[in-house]
Amino acid sequence: MKVGFIGLGRMGFALASHLVRNQVDLTVHDLQIAPVDKLVALGARRAPDVQQLAADVDVVFTMLPGPKQAREVILGAGGVLAGLKAGAHLVELSTIDTDTVDELARAASERRVHFADAPVGRLAAHADRGESLFMLGAEEADRAVLEPLLLKMGTTVLHCGAPGAGTRMKLINNLMVLCYCQINSEALVLSSALGLDVRKTFEVLTGTTASNGQLKEKWPVKVLKGDLTPGFDIALGFKDLTLACQAAQSAGVSLPMGNLARSLFQLARHAGKDGQDTSSMTDFWAESNGLDPIRL
Repeated sequence: MKVGFIGLGRMGFALASHLVRNQVDLTVHDLQIAPVDKLVALGARRAPDVQQLAADVDVVFTMLPGPKQAREVILGAGGVLAGLKAGAHLVELSTIDTDTVDELARAASERRVHFADAPVGRLAAHADRGESLFMLGAEEADRAVLEPLLLKMGTTVLHCGAPGAGTRMKLINNLMVLCYCQINSEALVLSSALGLDVRKTFEVLTGTTASNGQLKEKWPVKVLKGDLTPGFDIALGFKDLTLACQAAQSAGVSLPMGNLARSLFQLARHAGKDGQDTSSMTDFWAESNGLDPIRL
């Protein structure tokens, strides 16, 4: 089976590298040359454009920044669907909105292409180690083809339902993840302001029912260590919160914490935090309250 991978950013590169290491016949494409060169050095082939890539493979994975890019790369003139042959598989790994994923599914069906969405769970560090989780939205008949490939990039595939269900599940997942960013940051800033020892506060918060995976696994190796390089960029966090809030609005559901967190992430972006990890919300709130950065 020949596989194509489009979108070699922070997560995409890690996922694609595991396909190569697991002996998958892989062709890759990205607007940036450096990650393509690295994967070619590992054994992948490069494609000159997305349409040519799609024409030469049986399965295409796309991992793109958001809905706009997904529409352009997949639906645009010279895009993925223009190249895929009938019976091929298209798997959208990106975090996009529900309207876009449904449109992609319809467009793929019209061209007799099997569509699935499988957004990625867990941290970028998990992706580096091949430990990602995938929230799969796919027809039951397509699981036998897709799950073995996904398990070459990660450890867990959760079948969430028909195409589009994976995206819907990811929006709910990231709503919780990103709201925790705000809660974690408020708790650590208040601890600092009250004169408590940061390390002891961390031990308590990760050792009681207040514990959450983001605080326990991510904060010690990112913001509390002073590493603000993006595993999950503030700008992408804002994008994902926006998608979740839009989905709630469409469903007629009130989402007060989600909308508040979205507004707070926007404030952090205005303060120059784009390009930093979502855990840098802690730095943003420390600065906003006149406190020094909080470090373990």
